[in-house]
Amino acid sequence: MTNLVRSPLFAEFDQLFNSFQAPVAQANNRNNLNYRVRTEDDAAIAEVEVPGVTPADVKVRSEGRSLTVETPRGSAYFTIGQRIDADNITADLKHGLLTIRIPKRDAKIVEVNVSVED
Repeated sequence: MTNLVRSPLFAEFDQLFNSFQAPVAQANNRNNLNYRVRTEDDAAIAEVEVPGVTPADVKVRSEGRSLTVETPRGSAYFTIGQRIDADNITADLKHGLLTIRIPKRDAKIVEVNVSVED
């Protein structure tokens, strides 16, 4: 009988593969705050656990498709897979749960006129 030895490379591959399984609906606490992002038809909803903080203690920043949440107790950073309507993001803090609604934005279609050079 042959003894098989699993290479550490396979563990890294498994970890990478598992990270692609659910890129949008995720639960993560590597940045100190637990959060979950789920999608609906017209928006992504991020729920971030922020126990013991007030709305004045919470800073939410949007840049491109990324959101950052900062509190005195920690921070969370995540990326949304769709185009987002950054002007209409809303956040609500209730019972230690920060709920951020990130509306999706349709792709902008631009028609370009082509000119003829002589």
